[in-house]
Amino acid sequence: MREQLVAWAGDCVVRGEVSISDGRLSDLVNQTELLTFFGATLDSLADGHQVQVDELEVERNELHIIEVQGHRGDPARRLRTVPERVWMQVGPFELTGNLHRAPSAAPLASLGSWARFVPMTEVEIRYPGKDEAGARKDVVLVNRERIGKTEVMTSVPSFAPEPWTAESVG
Repeated sequence: MREQLVAWAGDCVVRGEVSISDGRLSDLVNQTELLTFFGATLDSLADGHQVQVDELEVERNELHIIEVQGHRGDPARRLRTVPERVWMQVGPFELTGNLHRAPSAAPLASLGSWARFVPMTEVEIRYPGKDEAGARKDVVLVNRERIGKTEVMTSVPSFAPEPWTAESVG
């Protein structure tokens, strides 16, 4: 089965169809070294020109961000997590969105425990130097190897500092 896929590389946005099995997109990109786009269009980030090719093979390490649209895989495989609002620089892009970690994990723990691509939700993608507003995406996969800087914007504590007592709640 082929699905439309949009991926952001350092100098262009690649759009095309990719063969995806019944599993999750994140499993596919974490298990393969090469993604083949069919009917691909490359949009230059520098000047906006487009190049179209019938078939394009891209090494996954060249991809910075992959948009996730629709195909989310088996709900039974999802883990309970808490969102953590972060800003990060991924290659030339700036992202603001939610990373997800286990409730008992330390802030930014998902960056050390996931495979090469880590999911991020409620994301705004900005390309510095462009006047236009950032692109808003529900879910993206971020290549951990391309992350330059991270900053926690709001933090959810991994545990309560002190137990609540009847006196403290009034």
